[in-house]
Amino acid sequence: MPHRSPITCVDADPASGRLVTGGYDGRVVCRDRNRIVWEVAFDDLVNDVRFSPAGDAVAVAVADRFAFVLDVADGRRVRTLGPHGDDVNVVRWLPDGHGLICVMDHLDPVIRIWSGSDGGWQDRALPGHRSGVFGAAAAPDGRRLATAAEDRTARIWDLDSLAPLQVLAHPGDPEAIDWSPDGALVATGCDDGVCRLWDPDRGVVVRTLDEAGAAVRFVRFSADGARLLVGAYDATLREYDTAGWRVLAEYRAPFQWERAAVHAGSSVVVGSFGADVVTHPQPGHRPPAPTFGINSLTTAGSRVVIGRDDGAVLELDATAATGLRRTALRAGHQTIVNSVAISPDGRTIASADYRGVVQLVHADGTAPLTFGADAGGPINSVVWAPDGSSLYTAGYDGVIRQWQPDGTASRRWAAHHGPIKSLAWSVPAGLLVAGSSDGTLSAWHGEDNAWRARAADLVLVNAVAADQAGRVISASRDLRLRSWDARTGALLEALPPAHTKSVKAVACDPEGDRLVSGAYDGTALLWERTELGWRWTRLDHHGKPGVPAVAFACDATGTTSVLTAGWDGSVARWDLDGRLIGTCTPWPS
Repeated sequence: MPHRSPITCVDADPASGRLVTGGYDGRVVCRDRNRIVWEVAFDDLVNDVRFSPAGDAVAVAVADRFAFVLDVADGRRVRTLGPHGDDVNVVRWLPDGHGLICVMDHLDPVIRIWSGSDGGWQDRALPGHRSGVFGAAAAPDGRRLATAAEDRTARIWDLDSLAPLQVLAHPGDPEAIDWSPDGALVATGCDDGVCRLWDPDRGVVVRTLDEAGAAVRFVRFSADGARLLVGAYDATLREYDTAGWRVLAEYRAPFQWERAAVHAGSSVVVGSFGADVVTHPQPGHRPPAPTFGINSLTTAGSRVVIGRDDGAVLELDATAATGLRRTALRAGHQTIVNSVAISPDGRTIASADYRGVVQLVHADGTAPLTFGADAGGPINSVVWAPDGSSLYTAGYDGVIRQWQPDGTASRRWAAHHGPIKSLAWSVPAGLLVAGSSDGTLSAWHGEDNAWRARAADLVLVNAVAADQAGRVISASRDLRLRSWDARTGALLEALPPAHTKSVKAVACDPEGDRLVSGAYDGTALLWERTELGWRWTRLDHHGKPGVPAVAFACDATGTTSVLTAGWDGSVARWDLDGRLIGTCTPWPS
């Protein structure tokens, strides 16, 4: 298969017809129609790929803080640019093809302009954003640059003087930006669900394209400027006619990831959560071959449930002394499963996916219940109320939704200005806690906000977990775990920054004196509170691109173990001293 994990980026060369893709697996693949011309492996996930204007090179942005230039003929590395101060999110060629723009994540929100017209490559730094930069585009005449960041702004810069020209304020975070080929418009995509078209000279909005309230994460003009692709988190890629701004087509497909797309001749090619791209129009509507990364993990005693890239929800048995074994397929989705939860009575498994669909599978063998048409786009987290009377979901629209066990929507409320990444119940406090990409945590008693908290240096909360001692633990992009008072939201302590990349997952043991965390650095850490403070043990098994799910499990004898799951498709079981007990790779035969 071309890739072994989701395809994050795609580009096409109009002259040669070649296609290049990059993935979470760290691979870049160049294809001429259906034939693979070359493939190159990198040390971390690939965030972006772009053909040079002349089509003789490919620029690659990698999460190892480097950018690379590859020879288009054979994939040979001809330039290595960096290291930068954080993951390189985007690479864009200057229109003359003699330079590259690199923008990075929050530890280095400085735009780097690498110039190589004289054969050497030197960089210029362009500061200005206050958080991670996720979009960049040079004006066709090469005189200005547009950027977009997680600080609620897009910005226009003069490329000669590096002077700021315009600040394009947004009500949410714009993570996508592109310049029209005639230079007359800048398009931005924002998590408030709106694509805005700006006059770059005056810094004013001249038109808006409302994407049904779903966060807009992708915008791209066609090479001739006649069409605009807009990808939103309602799992739809829309193609607009730029002459009259009518929708020419809406593209949806299983496992499609509309954050990456390109016009390739008369087709539109889109990245996917599978091993290959999705092409529209689709002859025979053939979805890409699935990949098997594990995104979510939950436990109840010795029961283990996971959710994967291929939409499968699997139950594993953790009673075996040697490790884990697959027991049953519990549900199936048409896209990746972001979150799973077992009801308090153990009789129902809830799973939620990227399209906003919730499935409930009951132990009595009744048909699975599917609902969530009003889920507001991708669901990042699903949790049961402690008494099992209702279910809560949250995702990219910042709204918490309460559902009855029969799938009926009870109520909803706007809890955050940015996507909610994680939910957790604090039983001692009687509160539902949410962590968000807006850098805050919030706690709720029904629709009443009990508290809202943040630390001065906190950046994007990826996960929250609660212990029985009344503490909430947050995991965030700034590499830190923090402990909060679940009743008041007061910050109790910040644990040492032991991970080297964004912390993706955290879980608390029942006693509250141990934690386990997983991160994009490919490691999990087992934390233990001692008289001298926190110490940690590395749990090395999964490797990059990361460990997105962790948990504690307790078997019938009362023995507690640690579980970690990775985008490599495996689950590992560890004892409390950090020794590996066993692993399971629950792929289909």
